[in-house]
Amino acid sequence: MSWRVEDVYSDRCILLTGSTGFLGKVLVEKMLWALPSVGQIFLLIRPIKGMSPKERLEKVLQDPLFNRLREQRPHVFEKLVPISGDLMEDNLGLNQHDMQKICDQVSIVIHSAATVKFDEELRVAVEMNVVGTMRLIALCHKLKQLIALVHVSTAYANCDRAETEEKVM
Repeated sequence: MSWRVEDVYSDRCILLTGSTGFLGKVLVEKMLWALPSVGQIFLLIRPIKGMSPKERLEKVLQDPLFNRLREQRPHVFEKLVPISGDLMEDNLGLNQHDMQKICDQVSIVIHSAATVKFDEELRVAVEMNVVGTMRLIALCHKLKQLIALVHVSTAYANCDRAETEEKVM
């Protein structure tokens, strides 16, 4: 198997958490721009404030970050599949249909969802950042084609290090 980024992602379906956050938006744009042969990108999005995951995605895609895609490659947005879910719920709050689709099709999971509030109530932070990650890992064990789980940690996880080594585990 080739480990060139383009080859790894070619024709593969991705599950991305945190796509409505700052880093998640950048990841979505970068994948759509730099990986034209990527398969579908399933975006786990919580319904909040009376907005469905689809509506939240539409709002995210209005960001100027996506201008060059809108202008030059508008067809790539068809790869984005909003999925209603929540890391705070059992089975990520997925309905049976979406769970089956993810288990059958996803081969790469990128986990970038987290609460990044430094004054967050500890119980909420642990539930989201630790237990939510454990729930996602449990889902990964069910994926029939999983080749990678990428976890994006918080900005200050390695603040006492001059360098952070990347490892394939």
